[in-house]
Amino acid sequence: MSYGVILAKILPQKYVADFLDGNLYMNTDAYFVTVESSDALRSDTHEGVDEAWQFKEISIRDSSGNWTPIGGAQSPLMYRYGEKESRNILCMYMFTDKPDFHFDERNIGFGDAAVIITDLKEFVRRYKAAAQDAGKRLLHGPVDYVDKRDYHGQMGPFRKFSEYQYQSEFRFVLFGENGEPPKPLKFSVGDIRDIAMVFSSNQLPELPKVKSQDGRN
Repeated sequence: MSYGVILAKILPQKYVADFLDGNLYMNTDAYFVTVESSDALRSDTHEGVDEAWQFKEISIRDSSGNWTPIGGAQSPLMYRYGEKESRNILCMYMFTDKPDFHFDERNIGFGDAAVIITDLKEFVRRYKAAAQDAGKRLLHGPVDYVDKRDYHGQMGPFRKFSEYQYQSEFRFVLFGENGEPPKPLKFSVGDIRDIAMVFSSNQLPELPKVKSQDGRN
């Protein structure tokens, strides 16, 4: 990334102490698909999609060799691979120093508190060390938002459709084994109180501009 970032975890106050203890709750990608649509902040029926294919028409060939269009199909076609590594995801809000950055107040709906990471490099170092100790692969980075109307290609855990761009998401993704049953986990990285500050989420729109923190993989 060629821009500075600061990460925040927006969450209910009752979970703040556990988060500061370094117990990071990581849901499966399947969780976001099954969340009721009334929870617009968390529900994403396209979470876990591996590829998005744009098309003009889909047809099937009958026993006579004739092609018949399938009515009602909408582009893009979402494709999920069969057997793949299980994924657990920690979603965080990303402030940036981009000139056009704007905090969307819809994000306050995630909770009444916000834990700001004051030393991102150290946070990432501890996360990586804990993942290595657990024998798991960890990837992290900002989510890339693409337009559903014309994007054609790979999706995966670091790409979402632009309707979610207001969430300015940065993700940490732990990968398990192929075929491993997906289940949420509480992943410990150790106490992070020395590299974190707690605010009311209502204060987030007033936070000063980001200066510089590096969150690259």
